[in-house]
Amino acid sequence: MKILLVTNMFPSENRPDYGVFVKEQMDAVSRRFPEVDYELYYIDNTNGNKAYLRSVIDINRKISGGRYDLVHIHYGLSGLFLLWPFRRWKVPVVVTLHGGDIQPEQGKTVQVALTNRILRHADAAISLNDRMTALAGRRCSNVAKIACSVDTEIFAPSESRRHSAADGTVRLLFPSNPARKVKNYPLFEAVVAKLEHKYGLKADTVCVMNMTRSEVAQAMRDSDLMLMTSISEGSPQAVKEAMACNLPVVSTKVGDVDMLLDGVGRCVCSASDDPEALADHVFAALGDESCTGMTGREKIFALGLDHDSVAARIFDIYLSLINRP
Repeated sequence: MKILLVTNMFPSENRPDYGVFVKEQMDAVSRRFPEVDYELYYIDNTNGNKAYLRSVIDINRKISGGRYDLVHIHYGLSGLFLLWPFRRWKVPVVVTLHGGDIQPEQGKTVQVALTNRILRHADAAISLNDRMTALAGRRCSNVAKIACSVDTEIFAPSESRRHSAADGTVRLLFPSNPARKVKNYPLFEAVVAKLEHKYGLKADTVCVMNMTRSEVAQAMRDSDLMLMTSISEGSPQAVKEAMACNLPVVSTKVGDVDMLLDGVGRCVCSASDDPEALADHVFAALGDESCTGMTGREKIFALGLDHDSVAARIFDIYLSLINRP
């Protein structure tokens, strides 16, 4: 089974965390199903959008050669080649959406419009949450909700969780680069200020950026809690990775976080993005040692978000498209 995987997100030496979930999914499918042979086409747009224009002709030429059984696109904009009016090939295409390509609140208006056009030419789409499924379903009749999986070997709990320092300092993890507006670092800072003003807690902040997977996992094991203040998400990997490490999580209500954290001890999906409300949730989670409810790691396996389970669902989609009448 020869599959062309087209993506504008893929890790490199300079950006080891960029699109790493795409690589992990590809590796997981290949490992569990050796008959799957991927060829990667990476649209590297670091030097501008000309890479997208080149990809339209390059990819159509590659597929026209008849070497592929299926094309798997990660991120809507990567599928621009489907809009080429001179296409002459008939190969099944599945598009995995990742959030900003289909959810308008992230402000990527042109990308959303292009993704909607691209979805009309796809044979199947994969979404990350219920809202994305509804949005994609307006353009594509075959939509499956499959969130990206977590490497439960790398992301695993430590033998002993770090406890707050004697001086009242807590280590809070911010799960992204503060420069990314959609991650809403100003709200994170406002919550930290409320924690100190209202509860006398000082926060030692760790930001997840420019780290390897092992370094991210270690940062999670070395923290007291992860606070996500995003404006919009698909199915945030950082939340699932924290859960796999049994790290308490407090998050704004974005993507599928409410479903992920439901029933998990010391974890809260806040109905409010008010800094004081979030600070109250953080303080309560830090002080709750009873851990009623299941652990985050137990919930990950219960939802089938480990690599093997998600790989099996992806493979089933490949088979259904390739073997259709």
